[in-house]
Amino acid sequence: MEPQINNNVRKLETSLIRQVLMKSREIEDSINLTIGEPDITTPEIIIKKSADYMLNNQLNYAPLGGVAELREEVAKFYNTKYNSNYDADNVMVSVGSTEGLSTALKGILNPGDEVIVIKPAYPLYEALITLYGAKAVYIDTKNSSYKVEASMIEGAITPKTKAVILNYPSNPCGTLLSEDEVKKISQVISDNNVYLISDEIYSEVVFTGNKFYSPASVDNIRSKVIVINGFSKSHSMTGWRVGYIIAEKNLRDHLVKVSQYTISTPSTLSQYGAIIALRDARDVGESVKVYEKRALYIYEALTKLGFDVVKPEGTFYVLADYSKISKKESMNFVLDLLENTGVATVPGAAFGTEGCIRVSCTQKIEILADAVKRLENYILLNKNL
Repeated sequence: MEPQINNNVRKLETSLIRQVLMKSREIEDSINLTIGEPDITTPEIIIKKSADYMLNNQLNYAPLGGVAELREEVAKFYNTKYNSNYDADNVMVSVGSTEGLSTALKGILNPGDEVIVIKPAYPLYEALITLYGAKAVYIDTKNSSYKVEASMIEGAITPKTKAVILNYPSNPCGTLLSEDEVKKISQVISDNNVYLISDEIYSEVVFTGNKFYSPASVDNIRSKVIVINGFSKSHSMTGWRVGYIIAEKNLRDHLVKVSQYTISTPSTLSQYGAIIALRDARDVGESVKVYEKRALYIYEALTKLGFDVVKPEGTFYVLADYSKISKKESMNFVLDLLENTGVATVPGAAFGTEGCIRVSCTQKIEILADAVKRLENYILLNKNL
């Protein structure tokens, strides 16, 4: 008889996003519109100053919870931008926002707890909730313009609810909540004994005329808010693996223990890169303009092809409903599309929303135009999809 692995691990599968990505690599001349990997290069000043730091300093282990200067810069950034009242003791540095989210959930969840997740949802949420022995409870926002309402959250809270996860700007929709909507949700959190985990990894990628409102700006729930953020999307620092958690100090100190026994400390060099990002490369407006142009191009192009498309207000994703074009399940639709056109997208099933695909607009306009042309030919040649 052989020893058995964790039962919760057995329940996990490789995400559909990665499955399609790996499949696309087997196809010649494929166009990868799957993972959210910015193609815009990391700002030069971050690279140069980080390289200089590495050449002139010994890279020792970083302090538990992160380098003090970075934690101070993060607190200052949030206080300036969102009128919050944080200091360095509220900030814990993580290995990207993924480890931040993992540490936060591991730190607060007990077996049998429930976490409210807003659909469509990034698949990492359910995976981590399952891994830590809790249960994901979903709120579907398809009929509310892909924006959760306070009344929906209030109706989903039970005595077992430990936390609510918000992700705006939304992956995969690119939708945002208004200031009024954030305040109403904050009141629900205030009235209940639950945490609000705000995944703000796309908070800097907001399009013209829109604004992101962080729950961290709401005074009466600050002790219940756990902010997850990082530099992967805003500064194209995906491979640097540096992010952060902001939380009430007592909770933050407990989360540092969780992180310590998971990863010890994040990369010292990456943390100095993040300091430079906040001090010398805070303005990411030019990159956001590029993402906006691409996302609106895909939005308009897919709309003309017969998709029902959610107009993005941020991120670099477009969610498109193909139900007028095909009745196939989304994974089958995506694989057929990939096989016949070489265009790799993500099935809506990855986010708990069938009948849709997500397009990642992290390629140049010319490449996106090629993808659109291939899609157009595919639809014209396959009238009975």
